[in-house]
Amino acid sequence: MSKPKEKLQSPLEMAFVVSPFESARICSIDFEEAAQLDGVHAVLTSADVIGKNNAICGLGDMPLFAEEEVEFIGNLVAVVVAERASIAQAAADLVLVDYKPKPPVLEIEEAIKLRSFHSDPQELCHEGSSEGESDELEEIDRSFVFSDHVCLQELGSVEVDVVGSGGLSVSIDASCDSLVLTNSIASLVGLNEEQVGVTCERRIECIDGRFSQLFTCAGLAALCSFKTGRLVRFRPSNAPKEMLSARSGQVQARIHLRHDSSGKIKSIDCKVNVDSGSSVGMSDSFRNSLIRHFDEAHSCPQVRVSCSLCKTNRPPSLIGDKDGIALGVFISEELIAEISSRMNGSIHSLREINFSHFMDDENLNNNVLRSRHELIKEAWDRLIKDSSYKKRQEEIIQFNESTPHYKRGIAAVSVKVGEGIESVDEDESGSVEGSRGFSFGSAVAEVQVDSLTGEIFLIRVDALQLSADELRPDLQISEMSASFLDGLRNYFFHGAGETAQELSDSLLLGSRAVPEELRFDLMDHGEKSVRFSSSVSYCLSVSVYQAVRKALSQYRKSLSLVDLPLILNPESVHTAIHDRDS
Repeated sequence: MSKPKEKLQSPLEMAFVVSPFESARICSIDFEEAAQLDGVHAVLTSADVIGKNNAICGLGDMPLFAEEEVEFIGNLVAVVVAERASIAQAAADLVLVDYKPKPPVLEIEEAIKLRSFHSDPQELCHEGSSEGESDELEEIDRSFVFSDHVCLQELGSVEVDVVGSGGLSVSIDASCDSLVLTNSIASLVGLNEEQVGVTCERRIECIDGRFSQLFTCAGLAALCSFKTGRLVRFRPSNAPKEMLSARSGQVQARIHLRHDSSGKIKSIDCKVNVDSGSSVGMSDSFRNSLIRHFDEAHSCPQVRVSCSLCKTNRPPSLIGDKDGIALGVFISEELIAEISSRMNGSIHSLREINFSHFMDDENLNNNVLRSRHELIKEAWDRLIKDSSYKKRQEEIIQFNESTPHYKRGIAAVSVKVGEGIESVDEDESGSVEGSRGFSFGSAVAEVQVDSLTGEIFLIRVDALQLSADELRPDLQISEMSASFLDGLRNYFFHGAGETAQELSDSLLLGSRAVPEELRFDLMDHGEKSVRFSSSVSYCLSVSVYQAVRKALSQYRKSLSLVDLPLILNPESVHTAIHDRDS
């Protein structure tokens, strides 16, 4: 006689206790009454974390639970696991937390004044020789403030169950980097990586902070499942908005540079302060990539860069590696644009004498670097030709002369990203040399601006990137287009108050910020050290920003450089057009 089948258990649900204070000491947590509520299986706090209390282990530092203090509104204090979501929430409401509020640090200026930093500043200092140089150098001082904004997030339902001899099976209804998440969960619950299995809709390499909140949710579900021995489900709709806050953190940059009469930059001094929030988050990788950009991109003899991570009572910053590259590219292009405006010179001619990857050094005797230089030049020339850049420039001049209310602009931008050590070669003499991999791409963007409304229409984008062998061409094209549009959000969409998921669902869909023509292409070559990087396409979106500047300059020809706002919405663009010249 066969035994009746065991009834499948419904997954347990979670509810959350989060801090209502920006800064406070936790005097006590009383969850005795909550734990005794019928249907509750566990109430967990930081004391129940078996491994490391880090939700994004392998990506950065972001504690899952508050420990002795809460450090921002929405900081997780406890989680309740129960038979139903309604029971879990009723129990969470019974958890009593005794807080002793403290004065919060909320702005970069406060943090600097109080010397509230996560670590000492990271610095880059190249002091090359200035012998033989003229003392008559032009100086430029620029300040940039990059606003705190909502970071897009990959969010979805998560189910975790205990399998085998104490292992965990994690199922995620979203895309993620399953390898990094496996490591993060194993570190959190104190298991070996082999004991954790993660399945998701699609595996995407984690190069930014878009998976951070998903890692937090999956980590919580994993810990709860491990502690209760039951199937546990996390649903984003059950979590408070404060807990799923995903922010970039404000970035302030001050730059002082000197250049000679030809436009060649002789020195750069850059000081950057980042609002990293209550913990470092991913901002350490942001800092590293920003400094690396200045180290690799600029050829001037004197480069000094300092970057500090300010500790404030806000959620951890989720800007990461590609944001650091993007900020570096943005600043470099802005500096070149300002030099060009002062000298009335060609922007690309200035790039050729200031950016390392464009410089044609006759004394370059390294064959590897020489071949890369030639490849980059070939890719750039091909894009300029295929996009009909010069012909369209002439057409835009005619268009702008004939239409008073609409103006168009076109801009071309290039981005080179180093990708670490690719290989180590030994020559005949026995010496060893490391060969650095790299990624390169360029883009041409054309826009139209309406002077009456301040609206921007993206007419066409042409982007070309060097192909790589490790990824299928169709996937490279897909990543290029997705990353480019993602980068556009830096200039067009900085949401305030919305959750990351709400923004992710709505941004760019049917928006005029989507170009009428998107042309993404790959260039084949024989260079083995080329690697594909979506960071390149992400950074190429700055071409749109520069094209808007070109269009606005037609309205305000009395200005040498249009003071373009960092956020391009109709209101800010309208102000830039109609603001009276000083």
